[in-house]
Amino acid sequence: MSLLVMKFGDTSVGSAECIRRAAEIVRSAQEGYEVVVVVSAMGGVTDQKVEALHKAKTGSASDVETICQALRKRHAAAVAELFSPGAREAVAASVGGVMDRLADVCSGVTKVAALPPQISDMALSLGEEMSARILAAYLEQQGTPAAFVDSGKCIVTDGKFGEATPDFDATTRAARALLMPLVSAGTVPVVTGYRGATPSGQLTTLGRGGSDYSATILGAVLAAGEIWIWTDVDGVLSADPRITKNAATLDEITFNEAVELSHYGAKVVHQRAIQPARNAAIPVWIKNSFHPEVARTRIGSNPSAGGSPVKAVTAVNRASLITVSTRQDVHPAEIFGRLLMRLAGEHVDLLFSAQSAQNALLFALRETDERNVLDVIRRLFRTEFSHGVLEPVKVQRNVAVIAVLGEAMKGTPGILARLFSTVAEREVSVMAVAQGASELSICFAVPAQAANQIVQSVHDELCVFAARGPSDVRSSTRRAPHKVES
Repeated sequence: MSLLVMKFGDTSVGSAECIRRAAEIVRSAQEGYEVVVVVSAMGGVTDQKVEALHKAKTGSASDVETICQALRKRHAAAVAELFSPGAREAVAASVGGVMDRLADVCSGVTKVAALPPQISDMALSLGEEMSARILAAYLEQQGTPAAFVDSGKCIVTDGKFGEATPDFDATTRAARALLMPLVSAGTVPVVTGYRGATPSGQLTTLGRGGSDYSATILGAVLAAGEIWIWTDVDGVLSADPRITKNAATLDEITFNEAVELSHYGAKVVHQRAIQPARNAAIPVWIKNSFHPEVARTRIGSNPSAGGSPVKAVTAVNRASLITVSTRQDVHPAEIFGRLLMRLAGEHVDLLFSAQSAQNALLFALRETDERNVLDVIRRLFRTEFSHGVLEPVKVQRNVAVIAVLGEAMKGTPGILARLFSTVAEREVSVMAVAQGASELSICFAVPAQAANQIVQSVHDELCVFAARGPSDVRSSTRRAPHKVES
C-alpha cells in the first residue's frame, strides 16, 4: 500500500469531539494506505504558552500559574471525556507530566528573568506533545495500534532556534529508522508537529506553519504517495469569503500558485512547508476535518487544463509603499543593490518592488515591517543622505496590495486589460503595479479603503469556474458584465 502522511491542525484536535473525529479519519484512511500522523497543539494552546513565557520573563508568577492551570484543565477535560476509567489514569499522568515540564520551565524563566531561545523552543512545542500523546492513546483504546513519536527523534535540524531548517539527509536516515518499522508492523506513528532537534538533541521549532512543515518534511523523506492537511476550511478558496460573496473552493492549484497565495496572505499551507512536497513531487490535499467525506483542494505540480486562467484574488490590507530616490546624476544600481541585500539579511518580506527611469526604487511591504525598514535605510545610507546623494524617503501608508494569481495567465491575452479596466470602472487609482517574470501573479497597490470592492470586482471579472460547497454541489460563478455597484 502507498504511504500517506496526514497532518491534523489545531482546530482538528481542538477538543475531545475533534480528536474522536480525527481518530475515525485515521481508521478510515488505513483501509487504503499505510498511515503516519502529524499533529498540532490544540487551538490557542501555543498562544497561551507564548503568553506564559512572556509573563514568566517579566516576573508575573501569578499570571503564569493562571495560564498553566487553564492549560491543565483543558487537556484534563479532554482526557476525562475520551478515555475509559481503566485507561484514563495512565494518559492523564502522561499529559500531566508534560504540563509539569512547562511549569518547571516557566518557573526557571521567572527566577532568571531571561528566556534563551533554546528554552523557548523546548517549551513552545509541548502543546504538540500533549496532542500527540492523547491521540495515540485514543487510537489504541479504539483498537487501532498507534505509538506516540517525538519528532525531535526523527527530524534533524540546524541550530537556528525559532525557525530551524531540516537536514534532509540526516532526517531521512532518522525518520526511516524510527517510523518505517512501526508502519510495517501496522502501527500508526502519531508524531509531534512543529519541532525537530539538533544533532546534539536540543529541541528546535520550525517557525510559522511548523506542523505543516513537519508533515511535508516527513512525507518527502519517507517517499509518501500523498500528504493530507486536515484543517477547518473547505480547501483553498478563490478569495476571502468575508469579502467575496461568490468565492469558490478550488479543485486544484499548483505548488507555485500555493506559494504565491501564501505569500499574499491567503489561508493555505505556509510557503516554507510547500517546498519539500514540491521538490519530491508529492501531491498535497487540503481537507476539512469537519466535512471529511468531500474531496477538497489538491496541490500538485502541473496546472490543470481548461478553467479560468486566474485562480484567485487576494489582498494584504495593511501595507505601505516606500520610495527611495537618488539624484539624477547618480547611477542607482549600487545603492539599490545594497539596500535589497540588507533587507534580505533582515528577513524583510517584500510584497513587490518596481524601479523607475527617474532613479527611484519603490517597494511594497507589510505595515508591520515599515519601522524596521526605515531604520535600516537611515543606518545604511547615513553618508548618502548627509551629502544629498539620496532624496528624502517617501512613505505612503493606508495602502492595500492586491494580488491576482494563476499559472495559466502566462500566454493568455487580455488579462491586464480586463484587470485594469475593472479597477478603472470603480474609479480607483492604482498607486503602483508589478508583474512577476513568470507571469504567475500581477500585484498592484490601491488605497486601503478601496481594497474590498476591488477584490470583489476583479474576482467577478476574472475568476470563472465551478464553485463547490460542503455538499459538493457545483454551481457556476459568472463575471458581471459591468461594474458591481456598492
